[in-house]
Amino acid sequence: MMRLLLLLSSLAAILTPVPGAIAQVPKTVVLSDEKPIGYDEFGNQGSSACLIVLHGASGPVSFYKERAAFFGKHDFHVFMPHYFDASGSSTATTANYRTWSAVVDRFAKRCRQQAAVQKVFLVGYSLGASVALAAGSQGALVDAIADWYGSLPDDFFYRMKTIPPLLILHGEQDTNIPIVNGQQLVRLCEMKHLRCEHHFYSDQAHGFSGPALTDAEQRTLTFFASIK
Repeated sequence: MMRLLLLLSSLAAILTPVPGAIAQVPKTVVLSDEKPIGYDEFGNQGSSACLIVLHGASGPVSFYKERAAFFGKHDFHVFMPHYFDASGSSTATTANYRTWSAVVDRFAKRCRQQAAVQKVFLVGYSLGASVALAAGSQGALVDAIADWYGSLPDDFFYRMKTIPPLLILHGEQDTNIPIVNGQQLVRLCEMKHLRCEHHFYSDQAHGFSGPALTDAEQRTLTFFASIK
């Protein structure tokens, strides 16, 4: 009996949710076209700051869930939509960018429906950063965007009229999405007199690690905190 009680106690400890931990139960939301979109949810549901995290081309793998959990632990209510569900494809086409931008819009509206929410932020990684930029250039209802080593797709680059306050973080050694993409976006912001902060890491390639990853997370937190 004692062994059984110890076993049950151990199982309870394993299954008890830990605040800020990675969500264990898949969730879905239905868009207007009736396609179910999976998502992960993190953090404080009563927070005044809602954050939409967009994963890269590898999908919602552990690296992106860890980033979402990080922001959840810093008092954001975080949604990470599995936006490929809307397109059935991860191919970076103009049509898919429009479909994925619609997912961003849906989750931004979901954020704003919560009574406590005052600000809605968007952070994207690689392909997800390109989705964030595409959505922002088309008027997504978000207050600021953090772009981690992404690029504004060409069709959206030439049609961009405005974009929310933007933080661009990019590695100068990036051969996947070269640094010139970040530099061009900085110049575009300057030409249109938009708020656009940036930091380029001389020793980083595509994706950050080590001290650069910690620095990028802190820069993102500081940037979002500056949005009034």
